[in-house]
Amino acid sequence: MKYFYQQLFGFLSVVLVTIVACGILFYNVMSNNIYTQRSQQLQSYAKGIIASEMSYADIKKIGTALKEENVTIAIFDEQNNMTFPSKHPASENSLSEEELNHLKNGSAINLKEVQTDFSGDPVENLLTVYYPIIKEKQYKGYVALASPISRIQTEVRELRNSMFIAFGAAGIIGMLMSFIFANYQNRRINKLRQATHKISEGDFDVQLKVDSQDEFDELMLDFNSMARSLREMEKEVERQENVRRQFMMDVAHEMRTPLTTMNGLLDGLKYNMVPESRRGRSLELISSETQRLIRLVNENLDYEKIRSNQIVLVQHRFAGLGAIRAVVEQMQALTKVKNNEISYECDPEFSVYADYDRFVQILVNITKNANQFTDDGKILVKAWNDGKKAIVEISDTGIGIDKREINEIWERFYKADISRKSTKYGESGLGLAIVKSLVDSHRGRISVRSEIGQGTTFRVVFPGEPELS
Repeated sequence: MKYFYQQLFGFLSVVLVTIVACGILFYNVMSNNIYTQRSQQLQSYAKGIIASEMSYADIKKIGTALKEENVTIAIFDEQNNMTFPSKHPASENSLSEEELNHLKNGSAINLKEVQTDFSGDPVENLLTVYYPIIKEKQYKGYVALASPISRIQTEVRELRNSMFIAFGAAGIIGMLMSFIFANYQNRRINKLRQATHKISEGDFDVQLKVDSQDEFDELMLDFNSMARSLREMEKEVERQENVRRQFMMDVAHEMRTPLTTMNGLLDGLKYNMVPESRRGRSLELISSETQRLIRLVNENLDYEKIRSNQIVLVQHRFAGLGAIRAVVEQMQALTKVKNNEISYECDPEFSVYADYDRFVQILVNITKNANQFTDDGKILVKAWNDGKKAIVEISDTGIGIDKREINEIWERFYKADISRKSTKYGESGLGLAIVKSLVDSHRGRISVRSEIGQGTTFRVVFPGEPELS
């Protein structure tokens, strides 16, 4: 069953059940009220006759007047004999002994249904009221008043007919409103369904209009948020694809150059085309290019291991001065090639809670990046403690990074300066991506400040030992 018909059936069921339940309850209440009002009316007549102590002639006049309202009156003495409208002994259909005792105790009898009049003659059903006559605390008989039940039934029937009309109209209105509301909700669902189809077809620009703030609108808001996320994801996938495509081109270029060089040198050696004096240099070049290819492959493998959490960090607190000094000494040979000066400033008491090998790898990769984009400049490594935290800053006086590119330098394969595709250092574009992954693995933070033409500063913050819970 379609949702529209489910809603319509549900709304109609609620409406009809409510109308029927309320109708039955209202009918019963009003019917009882009609009977109660009739009883109170007859009792008031009886009270008035008793309280006024009317003569026989006065009572006869009142009886005549009450007949016009289809009300008959009779008066009985303490022996249960009729004294008005005429003297008549009690019939077999008169009150029972229990009912007479009830009257003698001063209690009225309300709405007793009988099939004979007060003389015992058969008539249509009557509703009777019996009210005791008490004078000077003595039981003197009772006043009986009767009204045809057909009159009350007529009132009840008129009430029932009015209710049928009213509730029929309410039912029709309820059905119409149910249809309108169900159709309204169904249109909203269809809009959501159509938008979903557009999403499935790759149209992530779809947005649903939200008018109110009910559950459907909350669902539409979530849908709009999902569509925006998918659109952003699509853009990110496209960007990553462009980066990957550029990387493949870069890798092909990076690998083609050393392979071409190695192939040429090997052919020369194979066919004795290289002079004996240059054989040693040729072997050195082959070895250098081989190491370059190995470095390219290892960086990719290393990044994948770090990203997939295949590398287990062995963290402990160690003196950081020795590690920083070793990194600076290791990089001096590379920095001299580009006429760069590298130095460090470090507190002798400086300590770090980290994996020693990965800590060194982080410093080496950042320093290589600084050296790659610096010529005839300076590179400074600074380190200090802030409480349990260890902070390391690596600054250079190089070309700097455009502010628009700062958030992208951590991406895999990204190169801030495309014009410098092939250098001896940082060939793959993975150095900073590896750094970011390693810092995240240490639960640390890395940030960068840079000015074009002024230089760049990388700051790495290593947290202290985790607190034991």
